[in-house]
Amino acid sequence: MVINTHNSINCKTLPPQNILAEEVLLGHLLTNEVSAQNIITFVELDFFSLEKHKILYLHIISIYNQYASMNITHLIYLLWHRKLLNKIGGLSQITNLIQKAQALVSYSEKGTHIKEYIEIIYQHYIKRIFIQYSYNILQLSYVNTISIKQLYEKSTQYLQEIGKLIELQKDNHLHSLISNFLLKFHNNVENNVHQQIFSGFTALDQITSGFKAGDLIVIAGRPSMGKTSFAINITNHIIFKLKLGVYIFSLEMSKNQILDKIISTASKITIQNINTKRINSYEWECIQNICKLLMQSTLQIDDEGNASINYIKSKAKIINYITKKKQLL
Repeated sequence: MVINTHNSINCKTLPPQNILAEEVLLGHLLTNEVSAQNIITFVELDFFSLEKHKILYLHIISIYNQYASMNITHLIYLLWHRKLLNKIGGLSQITNLIQKAQALVSYSEKGTHIKEYIEIIYQHYIKRIFIQYSYNILQLSYVNTISIKQLYEKSTQYLQEIGKLIELQKDNHLHSLISNFLLKFHNNVENNVHQQIFSGFTALDQITSGFKAGDLIVIAGRPSMGKTSFAINITNHIIFKLKLGVYIFSLEMSKNQILDKIISTASKITIQNINTKRINSYEWECIQNICKLLMQSTLQIDDEGNASINYIKSKAKIINYITKKKQLL
């Protein structure tokens, strides 16, 4: 079934949006608990273009978080209690959303139609971000008090965010993520249990209980105390044992130097022997196997010494999407 992605009136002035796709997704969330609880983990509020859809989606999330299931009666009461029921269109709007979702299911292959609507919503969201960033850069250009350097730095921040969106859309991570989520659940496959991220050092893991999302871990010590080697050992454990992604930002060492340390640590062959090629056939085979595993891993090494916080943040988001995808495969 083809969805018209443009409104018939003022299609050139309205921001990119697809109201029908948003309505179908909301209706699906109201009626399908199996996939809904997982959809809300990666569909963000800003994906929706209309305020009433954002309000409804926010309260759907609230109901799922509170009751671990969808209770339309509780949803209606919550909206009414907060004086928002009329703002989202009343009871008739909720009924209409459910009917639209159920009607369109019959025209689509079971378990695969929702990902298409989410992808449409996501693409329109990306286009709106492009428009907003472009507008911000344009407005900055008219400010007389801003220097060229400030204008460049501010514009670069926006362009880095746009670059991240381009990369995510190019690799189609969201489409694959949604496909795997929904297909697994419609085939009665249980949720993947959240994997604890341990460092590989037992004593440290007993103290920290593993790395947690949002943690900032600082490895401190005097020069030549083994801080880099310690970090490389943790990196190898996460890559080879846990099969997760790692993004290394280096302020001093080059990509080649870091890669040499990773291979040396994993193979237990000194960097000096690797550089001078003083290795036997068994060690050479070991290095080849490690390199093959590294090429299959989600390891990224960035040696931009002057990387900004925004640059690091944008790159970290990319590796986060890739890592989540690998965990679901």
